[in-house]
Amino acid sequence: MSANKVDRLVKMINQISLNMRSNGSEDLVVSQVSEHLEKFWSPAMKDLISEQEDNNVGLTPISQKAVIQLAAMRRAK
Repeated sequence: MSANKVDRLVKMINQISLNMRSNGSEDLVVSQVSEHLEKFWSPAMKDLISEQEDNNVGLTPISQKAVIQLAAMRRAK
């Protein structure tokens, strides 16, 4: 795993979360962010960030919840 790649993904998720923050409640934004990642990110990107669900890599609270939700969605498949 490359820390640089993780850092870039973290920055991207935090930006997505920030942009979606005005869409409604925290739970709604978490769902929207995780759905965005599932829909638009490559499998490799989703795998790499899902591996970070329990790590403190600089995700905002909403981003962290979205990654946890994404990881759960991927495990359910």
